[in-house]
Amino acid sequence: MRVGILGGGQLGWMTILEGRKLGFEFFVADDMPHSPARKVADLCFDYSEIDEFVKLCDVITYEFEHIPEEILEKTAPLTFPSVEILKLKKSKVEEKLFLKKRGYPVPTFTVAFKEDLEQKVGLLNLPVVVKAEALGYDGKGQYLIKSLQDLQKVKANHGEKERFLVEEFVDFDFELSIIGVRSLRGEVRLYPPTINYHREGILFYNHTTSMVFPEGEEIVRSLMEELNLVGVLCVEFFYTKKGKLLINEMAPRVHNTGHHTLDSAYTSQFENLLRAITGLPLGSTKLKSHAGMLNLLGVSYEEIDWKKVLSVEGTKLYWYGKEKKHRRKMGHINLVASTEEEVVEKLNQLYDMIYEPIKC
Repeated sequence: MRVGILGGGQLGWMTILEGRKLGFEFFVADDMPHSPARKVADLCFDYSEIDEFVKLCDVITYEFEHIPEEILEKTAPLTFPSVEILKLKKSKVEEKLFLKKRGYPVPTFTVAFKEDLEQKVGLLNLPVVVKAEALGYDGKGQYLIKSLQDLQKVKANHGEKERFLVEEFVDFDFELSIIGVRSLRGEVRLYPPTINYHREGILFYNHTTSMVFPEGEEIVRSLMEELNLVGVLCVEFFYTKKGKLLINEMAPRVHNTGHHTLDSAYTSQFENLLRAITGLPLGSTKLKSHAGMLNLLGVSYEEIDWKKVLSVEGTKLYWYGKEKKHRRKMGHINLVASTEEEVVEKLNQLYDMIYEPIKC
């Protein structure tokens, strides 16, 4: 089986590493010559070579959303999840309109252009969150607006014709995500939820939880069926102080909040993605242990005392080999333990070793 991956980042890298045990070949197409996935792929292609890439692939998937439209047009017949789903996800506006129209629980929002931002923000109670329609991830293109003066930064950073999602600020108790996988045969499995902790829009760490969220599970199942999705879907939720679930966003791909499955689950999200899109039976999504994950953001390999970090029992390092940049995901540490409390305690310990002290 020859699997093509659009995008060469760490999600593609982990997908390839997990797929080796299935005996697959992997081809990567992207426009970054030193990307992590290129280092482990069988063949690599620039986007200018996309026709040759497509001819060699039996099936194609993607590891991030921001792929040029002209590339997607050529890969569409072989691509899972479908290009139509990806196009929906590429627009934060269309994503939320889709969810609202179909009755899924979402925060109160409106849609604005640059020229009517003040008017649309005025329809909601401050503070609000303004999100650029496209190319926004890991907190990019996202603005917390506490006063109308804060809109000046939004206007300075964006063009006249851009659309924005203007969303109520959700006073949440915590954030969580649920990852589901659906196969070509319609088989569906869900991973247990994780509790997620962000800073400036970027996931810093997360851990599995003994809490269950039947409504969230039903939402993920329903979305996969309604979208006829083949592959992996992650849905991120706010859990409000009133005990209500609201969808923050969804991602039709393997996801940062599921990295722990490499070590905690019987079948990782990466292996199950490949099983789903190639017609194999899905693997078990049950967990073998409690687990957590700590992202390594904007740090170099030399800055970290690995002997100290890896002496914490249950830890495993995944280093992506990327050039250091501020807030960039350079790697992550997975952690497994016998109890949820032990996971949280050790996450605090690891965080203190690498960053300034912070409590989960």
